Amino acid sequence: MPLWRIFSHSSTFNTAQKQALAQSITQFYTRGGSGLPAFYVDIVFIPVERDSFYVGGKQTTNMVRIAIEHIAIHQPKQEDDTQGVRARMLVTIDELLAPHIAARGNLDWEYHVLETPRDLWKIQGIAPPPFRSSEEKVWARENKATPWENTK
Repeated sequence: MPLWRIFSHSSTFNTAQKQALAQSITQFYTRGGSGLPAFYVDIVFIPVERDSFYVGGKQTTNMVRIAIEHIAIHQPKQEDDTQGVRARMLVTIDELLAPHIAARGNLDWEYHVLETPRDLWKIQGIAPPPFRSSEEKVWARENKATPWENTK
């Protein structure tokens, strides 16, 4: 699962803007049915009021702070990334966010990506099937977690 927590002032995104960004994020991970199941993708918009958002010790209303947590799949470790996968992922995230945040011109923004070990993750009490396995394809097709034969 990718979990995106998007912190911003309560007036930064309206409902349509949230929906458009959530759809772009989901499409990034599902890639037309060849990637992750859509229900793996969680996006949470967290409104922060003026008196609760500070950058550099100063109140702000134009900051968007995004915490991205990857659980279902991971990038290679930095020392093993001979193909530049990690850098390409960041470029892709920049491109994904550009029309929703950067193009607005009035927002400051920042994000980071954390990776949680896959073995510490369950959905509906079920350990997810291996990435791109036939069982995961069933989950994607049904768009929900279903019991499967596993060794956990």
